[in-house]
Amino acid sequence: MQIPVLCVSLLALMIFLLGFLISMLRTRTGIIYYGDSLDDPTSLLTKAVRALANTAEFAPVLAILFLYLGTTHPAGWVYWTIIAATASRVLMVAGFLTAGTLRKIHPLKAVGAMGTYLSGIALVAAMVQTVL
Repeated sequence: MQIPVLCVSLLALMIFLLGFLISMLRTRTGIIYYGDSLDDPTSLLTKAVRALANTAEFAPVLAILFLYLGTTHPAGWVYWTIIAATASRVLMVAGFLTAGTLRKIHPLKAVGAMGTYLSGIALVAAMVQTVL
């Protein structure tokens, strides 16, 4: 159960760190309200807001999958898939934050997205398999 808990912890840490980064950037730029000027796809604040929103969309579902599967004494591939899903989310955040602009697909975001989809679907299948 250590791997699932560590991976959930990393997902949660990313949410809190991104939230903190956004607060710091809002303080520095004076942009408090989302509509004030977050349409600049090259702005670090815009990138951080999108990274947080994207992470917040996937982290809760992944956390449920990770923690549930961790209680079922899963096969080794499930643990590797949990690690892959977590690494995919880290790549996704890195892609958002390092992209020159959000108007183009960054390679890290592309790899992170595909990894998230594939590992997420595999983990859902593993979860369903526990009740069949």
